[in-house]
Amino acid sequence: MAKTLKMVLTLAESKTTTLSLANPKEGLAKDEVMAVLSEIIEKKALTVNGMNPTAVKEVYIQNVEEQALA
Repeated sequence: MAKTLKMVLTLAESKTTTLSLANPKEGLAKDEVMAVLSEIIEKKALTVNGMNPTAVKEVYIQNVEEQALA
């Protein structure tokens, strides 16, 4: 089963953007992710369509099971 860390950030004008990271390490804690995202927001290290993220909306791990077609 493939795992992806999804990090949803709030932008201006009620818009959002999602950062995805494949295969996050086992046991990754929410506070670790939030610390990194807070630093990205504080330093304005990310720009999406000319807008900087202003807050973290949600973070979660998405599990996807792939099934081959017969």
